[in-house]
Amino acid sequence: MKPARYLGGEAGSVVKDPEQVRLSLALVFPETYEIGMSHLGLKVLYEALAPRPEVAAERAFMPWVDLLDLMASQGEPPWALESGRPLGQFDAVGFSLGYELTYTNALLMLELAGIPPRRSERGPEHPLVIAGGSAMVNPEPLADFLDLAVVGEAEELIHELVDLLIRAKEEAWDRPTIYRRAMAIPGVYAPALFEPVYEDGRLQRVLALDPEHPKVRRRVVADLGAHRPPLNRVCPVVSPVHDRVGLEVARGCTRGCRFCQAGYIYRPVREREPGQVLDAALEAIAATGQEELALLSLSTGDYTCIEPLAQALMDALAARKVSLSLPSLRLDSLTPELIEQIRRVRKTGFTLAPEAGSQRLRDTINKNLGEEQILATTRRVFDLGWNLVKLYFMLGLPGETDEDVAAIGELSSRAARQGRARGKRPLVHASLGLFVPKPHTPFQWEAQLDLEAAKARLDQAKRGIIDPKVKSKWNSPQQSILEGVLSRGDRRVGRALELAVAKGCRFDGWSDQLRFDRWLEALAEAGLDPADYLRARDPGEVLPWDHIDAGVDKAFLLAERDKARQGIASGDCRTGRCLDCGACDHKAVKPRLATGGLIAPPPPPSPPEDDRRVWRFVLHKTGPARFLGHLEMISHLVRGFRRSGLELAHSLGFHPHPLLKSDSALPLGVESLAEVLEVTLLGGPGAEEIARRVNPVLPEGLSLHQGRAGLPGEDLREPDLVTYFVRCDTSLEPQALYDFAAAPEAIFERDTPKGRRVIDLKAAIREMRLEDGGLMLTVGKAGGRPKPSEVLMAVFGLGRDAAQAARALKMAARREEG
Repeated sequence: MKPARYLGGEAGSVVKDPEQVRLSLALVFPETYEIGMSHLGLKVLYEALAPRPEVAAERAFMPWVDLLDLMASQGEPPWALESGRPLGQFDAVGFSLGYELTYTNALLMLELAGIPPRRSERGPEHPLVIAGGSAMVNPEPLADFLDLAVVGEAEELIHELVDLLIRAKEEAWDRPTIYRRAMAIPGVYAPALFEPVYEDGRLQRVLALDPEHPKVRRRVVADLGAHRPPLNRVCPVVSPVHDRVGLEVARGCTRGCRFCQAGYIYRPVREREPGQVLDAALEAIAATGQEELALLSLSTGDYTCIEPLAQALMDALAARKVSLSLPSLRLDSLTPELIEQIRRVRKTGFTLAPEAGSQRLRDTINKNLGEEQILATTRRVFDLGWNLVKLYFMLGLPGETDEDVAAIGELSSRAARQGRARGKRPLVHASLGLFVPKPHTPFQWEAQLDLEAAKARLDQAKRGIIDPKVKSKWNSPQQSILEGVLSRGDRRVGRALELAVAKGCRFDGWSDQLRFDRWLEALAEAGLDPADYLRARDPGEVLPWDHIDAGVDKAFLLAERDKARQGIASGDCRTGRCLDCGACDHKAVKPRLATGGLIAPPPPPSPPEDDRRVWRFVLHKTGPARFLGHLEMISHLVRGFRRSGLELAHSLGFHPHPLLKSDSALPLGVESLAEVLEVTLLGGPGAEEIARRVNPVLPEGLSLHQGRAGLPGEDLREPDLVTYFVRCDTSLEPQALYDFAAAPEAIFERDTPKGRRVIDLKAAIREMRLEDGGLMLTVGKAGGRPKPSEVLMAVFGLGRDAAQAARALKMAARREEG
């Protein structure tokens, strides 16, 4: 349970008055807050639209199942974080869809918001429903639900589309007019203007109803450097999956792995100049206070200036204890110099992707890696102190044999033997995924393993991993089957999506939430057979996405498919000749490589380690901040100090951590005006100036007060007595106080992750009285300190929901004399 994920109030968020804007747009990521706040595309859109005063762009995420069920039972619609407005009150609702298994979440959010999912059932009183993201290179499974789809890159397109929507709103265009005029924007698809034609259950063609727009060409940003990268300015209140500053150094990849959809649809490769990346990185770290910087691309090690850029970044950031991670590295781009930069602050881990265990199969998929390259890289990583390397493999690739599957365990074992024991033995984690043929790749015509074959192949691979130094993990075969149906689905799959949502399907990308049996029922009721979407396709067959031009010619994809069957590798246009794939016009759209010329600023002066100053503050934690867990609160305080420009002192040792701590951990949901915070800074101003600089950059509800210098020998420990004032909607009966006083004992049993804990309330409660319409409560540590909600349940008989809904404020804390 993480209620803070639903409240907003983050430092860096942009809140606008809905009455003062011309267009309101909900940017919806139909996954949990923690996943959505890691998504680069959402950050691009938010930071592009935030500076426009006439546009309110607000974020919304999928509630987790506990809140989702409560919302459904009470008719509560999803809301946006910035204003708290329901999604149905926006002019447009835009979904970011990069993964097909979020489709049911998107439809369920519309349903809960009171927005009819089907386009044909919506009227002018409803928001326009738009979707973008990499999954929209085949938008057909969602075609009956979308007003518009964005196919391609958004940096320029989003402004053109927003301008059109403003005009449509102010001139009261009807939906057909919006569709027709939006299609004039390159990269915008209006599904209502296309109609699939079927014969004998097979798609024969997709008919364009507007002859001026027979196809939709994927939008490409010609010069990535013309748009500054998002600086991750919104600081999440709950730690996201990727809790770091992520900066995109390049877009596109020239390697040509034949299974990789991103490698084809993001062509051509376009790199930012290293000076732009360096400036953005320093600004983003200063603005967010983050401790990790990630350089992002499909293959970061291929970035032309990666080594001088990594060195310049670490020269600037290492003294601030900011680490560097490169989460997408090819084995053959991982040089000793690059590894050395990564390990300067802390080891951030290595995930390497051979994809196939055998050289033959790596040649088939155009993964130009030799076994010695793989082993040499793992040996180098182990030699530099890492104890864990993750290797990613794919099962079910075209042409795979039993020998190829056995080679996964053999290669993993040889990789593990490259390391030497250091305290704990080196390990290789072999991650096993299942191949899904994706649209717009050379393998889009290939068959996908059915469920029985996928389970058998997975079992075979697991049996082949017998080395105790190698651990394996794997994806759910059922999820891969569903992903295959949705990724290569046609418009008929939309009916199955509707039925699946009605049957309770949601969070299909979470193995513990997937209801695969209900999905099979939904497909059957829609008259669809999963095998029809997993089968091999004839090269002459019409594909559901043929009217979507992703940039790469179909003839080129077919030629690559033929090369795969012959085990012939294709070259890399970064270093060799142009392969004439169709992605470039060689005028505006063409490969753009960084030219170098990085002029790095001089490394900042080292912080004055010998000038350590200890400060004490009274910390207020009120309003939405009361829903922050203790560790989340400490993280926000650390980053708040970093954002303010103050230098935190760190502990000594192998893993230094900032010297900031509080005297106690508040129960979740409890407010306080009496927390004591101790922080050690390197130099810096006085207490009043510290608070003046830090408070404006903290999340709403956190603030520092009554600062003073720490005293020599002064320790920080949990107070003996804590006083709360508790106010709740339920009337508290005075008789309960008399009954409690007269009772010989009062025991409360608390369920914890470590088991049941017994709390002696008679020993713990020092004072309890009704006052000013609430309860004044003082508790000690003896007997196990109870939470205010537990006292309300045990003494006054409130139900758990009513007790937890009460507002408890910590008024004072003190030590007992003696």
